[in-house]
Amino acid sequence: MPALPGAEAYFVVSMRLRVFLLIGGWLLSTLAARAEPITPLLTPAAVVRLRAQLWRTPASPARLRLLVQLAEELLAQHDELGMPLDSAVAYGQQALALSAGLADPAGRIRSMYVSGQLPGAKDAADTTGRAQLRQGVALSQRLGYPLLEASGWLHLADSYPRTMLGLPRKLVGYAHAATLFKQASRPVEYAYVLKTMADMHLLQGHSGQAEQELLHVLDLYRAAGHRELHYTYDLLRGATRQAGNYQEALRYGLASIESAQATHDTTVIAYFYSNVAAIYAELKQPERALAYYHRILRRELRSRAKEGAVSTCAVISRLLLGQQQPRQALRFLQATAGPIQATDQDTYTRCLVDCYVALGQFARAERALRTLLAAARQVPLSDMDRMNLDKTAGRFYLATRRYAQAYPHLQQALVLSQSAGFLLQTAALHQLLFQADSALGRFPAAIGHYQQYKRLTDSVFNATRSQQLASLQIQYDTRQQEQNIALLTKQGQLQQARLRQREQQRNAGLVGAALLLLLLALGYSRYRHGQRSNRLLRAQRAEIEQRSQALAQLLAEQRELLTEKEWMLREIHHRVKNNLQVIGSLLNTQADYSPDPAALSALRESEHRVQAMALVHQHLYQTDRVGWVPLPAYVQELAAHLLDAFDATTRVHLHLDLAPLALPVTVATPLGLILNELLINALKHAFGPGQPGTLTLTGRVLPQHAYQLSVADDGRGLPADFDPARANSLGLNLITGLSHQLDGEFSLLPNPAGRGAVARLCLALPGPAEHGA
Repeated sequence: MPALPGAEAYFVVSMRLRVFLLIGGWLLSTLAARAEPITPLLTPAAVVRLRAQLWRTPASPARLRLLVQLAEELLAQHDELGMPLDSAVAYGQQALALSAGLADPAGRIRSMYVSGQLPGAKDAADTTGRAQLRQGVALSQRLGYPLLEASGWLHLADSYPRTMLGLPRKLVGYAHAATLFKQASRPVEYAYVLKTMADMHLLQGHSGQAEQELLHVLDLYRAAGHRELHYTYDLLRGATRQAGNYQEALRYGLASIESAQATHDTTVIAYFYSNVAAIYAELKQPERALAYYHRILRRELRSRAKEGAVSTCAVISRLLLGQQQPRQALRFLQATAGPIQATDQDTYTRCLVDCYVALGQFARAERALRTLLAAARQVPLSDMDRMNLDKTAGRFYLATRRYAQAYPHLQQALVLSQSAGFLLQTAALHQLLFQADSALGRFPAAIGHYQQYKRLTDSVFNATRSQQLASLQIQYDTRQQEQNIALLTKQGQLQQARLRQREQQRNAGLVGAALLLLLLALGYSRYRHGQRSNRLLRAQRAEIEQRSQALAQLLAEQRELLTEKEWMLREIHHRVKNNLQVIGSLLNTQADYSPDPAALSALRESEHRVQAMALVHQHLYQTDRVGWVPLPAYVQELAAHLLDAFDATTRVHLHLDLAPLALPVTVATPLGLILNELLINALKHAFGPGQPGTLTLTGRVLPQHAYQLSVADDGRGLPADFDPARANSLGLNLITGLSHQLDGEFSLLPNPAGRGAVARLCLALPGPAEHGA
């Protein structure tokens, strides 16, 4: 039966390797099983969108797919990044329940796989989680879904622990998955599983087999165009390091960092840095190792990876112990890892025991060690954790001369280290057992352990030195050849120089004498020229100083004249304003004695015109710049004066909307008279006796350096037969004449708002008019 739609997508979404980082003694383990998701994890925003889509989707195969996808994503984030499980358990249980009532076999299988991976089921006996995984595999086989079957074998293999007892079962599951992917012509997935099997062989100590498998994985990935090779490089680093080939291990470690940076997959780059640092530490280069570990620690603290930060602090402290700096090691561990020790208590406490032992504080070390041993009796440990704990206990008992108690711990740690293929770890344990056997008087056994220690260390470091010396020899030979070529080149150049020298010697005497005479003549000429130049410069400097003094005096006089002129102009404007006010007062007095209403009206209008001009001159001498009138302030004061004169302050509301503008007196005076006539006209004719209303004065700066002034009212409006061209009033004639004087256009129209009239004057602004004044 062909695979149902979604079966392939299920594998692509769900299959991810789990994170596995172990610290062994003061070394990171040689094993590299970092997560390599076939597809990237979803972003938080994508997870939110899936949840929103799930909320809108009724019970159906589509909802089942969303439940499974969300559960798989949350499980992957939990396994790879240590994220909280959040709603993964609920989604998985809902998916399993929903699949039972749907005719969707592929969805049923996927829900079984998700349920089998949930924390409560994954760590239980075969009757729960693994039983569901096996049921899913069997159903995939029966229905003919090879990719789903391969996914099930992968999940089943992942469910077994990474221990010596669990590794054979894991390999069986991975082998089934690899066969299915190969038969389905899926090279990337086949390489993925093959790489996982190589990781398991590394855990079993089969470094040679693992290296060959990983080289084949590289070929498969490259042929398929798969660019994320850093995880494979890292496993190759582990295989070559386990075999004692440290130069190749360092090369693969650096390649894993370069590949991660090139593909921008830097999620676990700190782990790759730590592996390179561990190699430098094992090669007795602690300074380089510390530089890498401090870089890793900064990344982990920034990313809040507290558990990884505790492990890195422990490694740095052990490196400091190796440099005979126990106080600095303890101080660093307590200050940096102490506040976050709860995230990895065992690693922190083991390192604390080593620091106390190095400082001779055996009572504190023993209390911490008893805590570790008591916890180990309650909770089963992995092989790696057991080996590290036994090694820590063995070192403590050796330091306190309790050799009989040290021996079983060291012997158990040796067995686990040998089964995992840790060469230097095994060598270090042989050395510790040599000390224990020697103290207990078991000299043949002690000699055997010492011989094993020397054999292992020599096999690692002699091979390393030979490879490094070979590399250095190649570099030296290359540099020697480059030096020989350079020497031959220099010899040829020297011979040519000698020939040229012989040719030059024949004419050297005459040319030298001629050059000497020429130099003497040039020197004397420059000396005389310098004297003349100095005299000329002194004369020019004196002349410049005289002119500068004269210019400064002229500028001072000019400033005084300008100040005096400004003061005189202000005084003139002040006096003109006073004279105009006297004239206005005379007109006002004359109006009080005039019995003729027409004459009275003419006198009042003349008084208002005089007042409008007086206000212009008042603003001229009150502003900071003499000769300029700030239009908004002037208009507001003029309008207020007229409202008061017509006793309309309370019934006529004045609204001003004027753009900031300053005008010279030649424009401000006629513009003020025009505005005076417009306001008087509005106050006299727009509103009846006691009628309220609104006067709106608007000023806008138009493009092409123009200005439009509008006076609008909401009164009775213009008569139906009104024609401005036939009107023969003094005010309108005055407005028209002053508008022509300003090169402006005047219009009187009904108010577009519906009531009253609006008068507009559009004029060109003079060149120096100041906007925003």
